[in-house]
Amino acid sequence: MFTSKKHRFKLKTDKLGDCTARNTGKQTQGLTMTSSGPTCESRDVNTDAQTSTATAEPRRIIILFGPTLFLSAFLLFWFEPMLGKMMLPFLGGAASVWITCLLFFQLMLLAGYGYAHVLERYAGVRRQIVVHTVLLVIAFLFLPVHFLAQPDARASAHPSAWLLWQLIKTVGLPFTVVSTTAPLLQNWLSKMRGGAGRDPYSLYAISNAGSLIALVAYPLFIEPRIGVRTQTWYWLAGYGALTLMVFAASWRVWNSAGALYANAGRSQTTITEVAGAPNWRLRLFWLAAALVPSALMLAVTNHILLNLASVPFLWIIPLAVYLVTFMVAFGRRIHGSPALLSRIAPIILLLLFPFVTMSRGVEARYMWYLLAVHIVILLTGALLCHTALAARRPPPWHLTEFYFWLALGGAVGGAFTAVIAPFVFQSVVEYPLLVATIAFFRSDRDPHTTINGADLILPAALGFVVVGASTLMRWASVDITTDLRTTIAIDAVIILIAYLFRHRTFRFGVAMAILVMTYRSLLPQFYGSSEFVFTARNFFGIKGVKFDIANNSRRLLHGDTLHGLESLDSDLVGQPFSYYHETGPVGDVMKMLGERNDQHIGVVGLGTGSMAGWTAPHRRITFFDIDPQVYEIARNFFTFLPHCGKNCDVEIGDGRLSIERARDGEFDLLMLDAFNSDSIPAHLVSREAIRMYLTKLKPHGMLMFHVSNRYMDVEGLVSAVVTDAGLESLVRHDYEQQVPLKARSHYVVAARSAEALGSLEHDENWVKVNKPDRIRPWTDDYSNMLQILRWQ
Repeated sequence: MFTSKKHRFKLKTDKLGDCTARNTGKQTQGLTMTSSGPTCESRDVNTDAQTSTATAEPRRIIILFGPTLFLSAFLLFWFEPMLGKMMLPFLGGAASVWITCLLFFQLMLLAGYGYAHVLERYAGVRRQIVVHTVLLVIAFLFLPVHFLAQPDARASAHPSAWLLWQLIKTVGLPFTVVSTTAPLLQNWLSKMRGGAGRDPYSLYAISNAGSLIALVAYPLFIEPRIGVRTQTWYWLAGYGALTLMVFAASWRVWNSAGALYANAGRSQTTITEVAGAPNWRLRLFWLAAALVPSALMLAVTNHILLNLASVPFLWIIPLAVYLVTFMVAFGRRIHGSPALLSRIAPIILLLLFPFVTMSRGVEARYMWYLLAVHIVILLTGALLCHTALAARRPPPWHLTEFYFWLALGGAVGGAFTAVIAPFVFQSVVEYPLLVATIAFFRSDRDPHTTINGADLILPAALGFVVVGASTLMRWASVDITTDLRTTIAIDAVIILIAYLFRHRTFRFGVAMAILVMTYRSLLPQFYGSSEFVFTARNFFGIKGVKFDIANNSRRLLHGDTLHGLESLDSDLVGQPFSYYHETGPVGDVMKMLGERNDQHIGVVGLGTGSMAGWTAPHRRITFFDIDPQVYEIARNFFTFLPHCGKNCDVEIGDGRLSIERARDGEFDLLMLDAFNSDSIPAHLVSREAIRMYLTKLKPHGMLMFHVSNRYMDVEGLVSAVVTDAGLESLVRHDYEQQVPLKARSHYVVAARSAEALGSLEHDENWVKVNKPDRIRPWTDDYSNMLQILRWQ
């Protein structure tokens, strides 16, 4: 409160820089801040001209600033998938390439927000405009995006470090400059006089809308129609338009900047005197509330793809939900209420948390229901955290610092889920861990509530109740998958007890954490997860070796995709089954090649090593696989490789790059067996890849593609590429599964001439491949996943 002899004023710091005053006279005294403190200037608020100007000014500003922020966010979320797609061929399409790109994006976003905060702290508005204008112009020197470096020995030894450095030195500046648009323009807007600067945070919702539209537009409209090289030129044009729009906004700010903000030292002094800097407790809250939803979004994505279904483009849904929660939390007209969400969240979390603790595949008919459950959990958690952030956002003079802590939290959360968790956990344990923290972000009815002993003792007692109930159910041999009445009754009692804790945020948060972790540790005993004799996890996903009691076999699962199996019966050990059975397409090709001498077969995709069962004294097989854990699993849990001995070699690395290093005319057969998951390695089946493969084949050599896939028309894609190359090609669809342990499979073979196909040309099971009308051949520059997606 500021008091004078005639008037009494209350400074409203929550009005984002617009100091207002109240009195009971005909005129209102407005506050003007200076380095020495607030002073009063008299202004008449009853004139029509002032009213009209005050109404029109914010609209003109929003019309200028809103589209600029929208375009900057759109360019960022266009840039990310475009850049990742450009980098994939450099290191062979490994999953770690995408993860490293993600880490690069998070780091550059953090650098951009840090740059904006440093500018705000040490430079006045006009100096900020000059510095940023220079950087905007310099960034043109790095555009359009192109990479000149080629992988060398350092790339093989330290691929992530090599890739990160290439990204930083090539596109680090343009990405960082674009990422600074949101915090800088919102900060400048807050310094403008009149109503325009009252709520710059509402523009955050516009920025996230641009991100969301780009996220959806890239796979649906941009990628299917435009090659990557052409995209870089369109992106350059978009960057040019953004630069002009930033110049226009800067000119408007330059003319409107008050004397207070023309000098950084004076403005900083005034801000500190009027509002004070946020304390470290608040900063740590910003960090945590940004970290949890960022990590949770990636954890939900991993859980869905690894434990439910590896369906293409499913990753878009969690990311879209994440962006929508930002829009709702920071929106001006539509925004979430922390108090309302705090009342609803306990109900949602208690009803749905058991699904978080399950890590097992489901039947296809239930998959979409479970997907909805996990999306609702993400929506609840992200909204709870983001509305808490919006409610605790500082006055606009601390806007850049606020965004810096948000970026830091997002980067740490992303690094935790994408980089740290795969090394620390063997399954997606980070998902239940993060869900266990959501409840702590609920708003307390009484913010002055202190933590007491009961807040720890009562949740601990609930944990003992859960353990006791589990022990009793196992003693009574209750099957929770069939005896639903008993299971639901016990769950209902536990949930009701936990619901009684909802009035105390900390107590309920501890109770939720205990429930999640106890259910996570106890449920596998009922679902039979002990059948997995081994699990491993790294950048390339979660692999599990499962013992199948029904037919005495071991299976290798990568997520929910079968990558081979072996019978443990003494008379069947070492025989190829599943997709490689002697009565299937692989058996046909191996028998046809049997007459040739000194054979060398290359196989991209090791799996269990089932193809090693087809080795012979005159036949050598070289496997190429990018995942070292798969090699360890194949060697230690299956017998194909050990029995093969010196007739088999395994090269760890990307298949295309490894084959490219082989001698020309080396192979009788190149088998591409890397297309039966949700992510098609586009660089393995591009026009350029086919040309390279042909140079590595002997004159009568063949290409063989395993095109079985539940979600994508890989057969159509391969058919388009091989017919485009002018090759003679055949396809066989093998649906016969009467033989135990045999899986249905589809294969395409291609060669330079019909003679090279040998007896397959006259086999009625093999039919000629026709060029598909609707699928365009992929190249290193162009690929379209949406085009080959199976919709039924």
